[in-house]
Amino acid sequence: MKKTIKSSRIIIINSVLMLCLITLLIVQNIYFLNKNNTTLSIIDDVYNRKIDVVMLMAKVVRERSLNMVMMYFSDDPWEQDKIFIQFHKLKLVYLKLNKELKKLGLSDNEKNIFNDMLEKLNTAELIQIDIVERIQSGENKNIQDDISKKDFPIEMEILENFDALIGAIRKNTDIARIDAKKQYQNIIFLIALLAILVLFVALYLIKKSLRQIVKLESDLIHHAETLSWDATHDALTNVYNRRWLEHKFELMREENDAEDATHSLLYIDLDEFKPINDNYGHVTGDHFLCGITRELEQCIRQNDTLARMGGDEFAILLENCNVEKATAIAEYLISRVKKFHLTIDDNKISIAGCSVGINTFQTQGADFVEIVKQADSACYEAKNNGKNRFYLFPSSS
Repeated sequence: MKKTIKSSRIIIINSVLMLCLITLLIVQNIYFLNKNNTTLSIIDDVYNRKIDVVMLMAKVVRERSLNMVMMYFSDDPWEQDKIFIQFHKLKLVYLKLNKELKKLGLSDNEKNIFNDMLEKLNTAELIQIDIVERIQSGENKNIQDDISKKDFPIEMEILENFDALIGAIRKNTDIARIDAKKQYQNIIFLIALLAILVLFVALYLIKKSLRQIVKLESDLIHHAETLSWDATHDALTNVYNRRWLEHKFELMREENDAEDATHSLLYIDLDEFKPINDNYGHVTGDHFLCGITRELEQCIRQNDTLARMGGDEFAILLENCNVEKATAIAEYLISRVKKFHLTIDDNKISIAGCSVGINTFQTQGADFVEIVKQADSACYEAKNNGKNRFYLFPSSS
């Protein structure tokens, strides 16, 4: 009887110990999982925001330079004053972004790139202010030379610094992610050692927990990649990419209750853009593409979606837009692209224009790939018909 009681006590004690170990293991799993989850979330949140801020800063620098050029080529004093106000507003936007970036924190190598960029920005600021003041005072002598020989070269260097800073941020983020994963692996190893001390029942629970952790980790990584800026935006122009355009199309199809609503897709291919890269280099070509992108942004409505499809090809998804509105928008953007130019080393850089394919459709039963293919085919016809024009896909007529 005493042995039975003693055995029962031992069983109870061992069972309690086992339950304590299992409970400890479960608590540790939850704690370290949440901690690792929080760490990865913080890494991704900070990374995404830093990339956003740096890209916005680069965008401000480009737009500020473009405003200066627009002031120079504008003959309307009222228009010049309007551009001048925007020119100074962009400085305030840049200072706000600069403050936010410092608050987010920079590593040593990021600070070195950033400080080097600041010196060039200060130099460019003095050059641009001098040019703008001379434009406003009517002293146009040598302004074009100063823009092409002083401002544009240092701006190219600044944009290269922005690219280098983005690269450094990505590299440091990758290192932080690797460290977090290593820490996660170490945690798993410790949990496995504790699991050996419990009974076979506990081993089953541990394996189940590990499977859940691996699945959660995979979901976290997939979620982070989905939310990443690189997954939805074009790195050069900061507009959306093809992946986001398809996602937007699917959202529009799911949310659109009106089956008879008409939408349009414009497929845009720049005419004779390749000679710019061949004659002036890819940096100038990239700068030209960014300028063209800003022009296209001015041609669309608030609910429309502009995306870079690759190279010198773009697409615009026009919601609730019939063929008449679509052709009007196409004509407007063709005229803006045709007029756009850059001046470098006394050379006015421009292209022949752009060819636009228009495909109108209804979301009911629509297929994104097929719609893009049809719009691309219409764009091809526009090029064959002489370029710098639009062409309607036959089903749109």
